Amino acid sequence: MERSLKTYKKIIAGAFIYMMCCALAACGPSKEKIAQAQQKYTALIELNNRVVEAHKKVEDNSLDEELVELRDKISELESYNLSEMEDEEIDVLIGTMDSLTDSYENYLEALVDIKGKEDAAVLTTIPVTLTNQTELSFSGISLYEKGSGGTHANILEELDALNPGRILAGLAIKRDVDNTPWMLSLIDTEGAEYEIELPVQEYTEEGVGLELVYDEEEGLLAAQ
Repeated sequence: MERSLKTYKKIIAGAFIYMMCCALAACGPSKEKIAQAQQKYTALIELNNRVVEAHKKVEDNSLDEELVELRDKISELESYNLSEMEDEEIDVLIGTMDSLTDSYENYLEALVDIKGKEDAAVLTTIPVTLTNQTELSFSGISLYEKGSGGTHANILEELDALNPGRILAGLAIKRDVDNTPWMLSLIDTEGAEYEIELPVQEYTEEGVGLELVYDEEEGLLAAQ
């Protein structure tokens, strides 16, 4: 049965402690072995609860499917009645719980790492002003993070063309923890297209003023 992320994050893990302990409470041929299995299971559920809480705190959903599958494996443990098992079978079950514990510890470490990266990836907004110091007029300007897919909005769609000597203010870029460059794409009124990579690590939160300059010999447009 498939379980959604929303369902997974609303699991009340404590309910499974009660159900499994009921199964493990029966007397068996080896009380020591039963006690060992009970301790393993209790520790496993406590670890599961920690993973559930850590999972709630991250936006990244890349581990969702794997965590649901792991959670289902814990649910399967409820079907075991230790009073009906041999010590050797309980040893196999304990080995299974040890393996699940290792998996949970790995996922907990991964979730802590993801959370750390998400916290560090707070975006810094940087205001941008463009001054057209060329003899060209631009009818299309887009500003976007390098590598981002999809169609990028034309900033000038409802504005006049950016003619020579004019200033375009009110723009902004957002710098991430990796200093991912941004791209400034322009289309002049003749239909020629230009792309300029902006090194955001060089800009401060106070903002940056960029002047568009054009090298006619090279046919290159730059933002300085």
